[in-house]
Amino acid sequence: MQRLRLYDVRLSRLPGAVGLCSSDVTGIAELVNSAQRRLLLAKESGDEGWYGTWAEMVFNVDTRVPFITMPRNVARLEALNVCDRPVPIQNQFYEYLQFGNGRMPKQFRHRPGRIGLLQGFTRNNAVTFTDLSGAPQFIAAYATDAADISSGKRVFLQGLDNNQNAVYSQDGLNRVGGVFLTLKSPFALSVQQFTLLTGIQKDVTRGPVQFFQVDPTTGAQVLLLTMEASETTAWYRRYYLDRLPCGCCPAPAITPILGCAPANGCQTNVTNVTNVTNVTEVTEVISQILEGNGNPTDPPPNATLPALYTNLNNGVMFTWNVATQAWS
Repeated sequence: MQRLRLYDVRLSRLPGAVGLCSSDVTGIAELVNSAQRRLLLAKESGDEGWYGTWAEMVFNVDTRVPFITMPRNVARLEALNVCDRPVPIQNQFYEYLQFGNGRMPKQFRHRPGRIGLLQGFTRNNAVTFTDLSGAPQFIAAYATDAADISSGKRVFLQGLDNNQNAVYSQDGLNRVGGVFLTLKSPFALSVQQFTLLTGIQKDVTRGPVQFFQVDPTTGAQVLLLTMEASETTAWYRRYYLDRLPCGCCPAPAITPILGCAPANGCQTNVTNVTNVTNVTEVTEVISQILEGNGNPTDPPPNATLPALYTNLNNGVMFTWNVATQAWS
């Protein structure tokens, strides 16, 4: 099926049917956009949507921050695949079902080779692709087109200040729930420090606008969001991935429970090596060591445990030596 263009609509009988001239590009575009919005939200589209309204996308997700934030042209995820395996996606009500599992994530007791059910969960919409870290932080706005600076385009930031109070400011004679920044070179910096961003708006611009957090001590900057030229409000769909695996490599005999395999390759010999990094994890570590997985290198169930509480903050590595029948 050929992709329909605005030019094709102008040459069709549609303009004459609604009383417009084919040369009225603005009027025809407004009519087509209005029809598209109604069709996208129509229940007749079903779960799969209209032809041409869905696409496959690929995301690289860090296990330390297992969230996916959709770009503005994505309404929702219809299906999810992690490491070539289909994964269920639960809506916002799933975690509040009576007699259900409740809010995720949860701390489960692991057994060798089992990491729990991998699922995706709907989360609140987000205003940035990357959340503020090390708050409080200043917010800097970078214009990518000089015309937006010369024309005095502005952005509007909303959120909580360094005292956890909502940010208010005076814009002329009006009291506003946020603060305006006028774009300038090299960047526009907020006067207030933010601990949370709850809203970002901007004028329609000639080029994209980037938003960075700026550390008040070191001046280090981290990119939070890039808004497209025609975009005016930051508001993005977000999903949480529960029990996200460390990688897509073949699973070892016993899945490590205290860390992930290196990003540059797969760990294949992890059967009885345990890295202890936190006192609260000792109970789970002992459980994994004693259960084993039936390999001849596993310690017997009555093996005496080593002094696990030695130098925990620095990390300790223990391996069961079959020849000496002792920990090393």
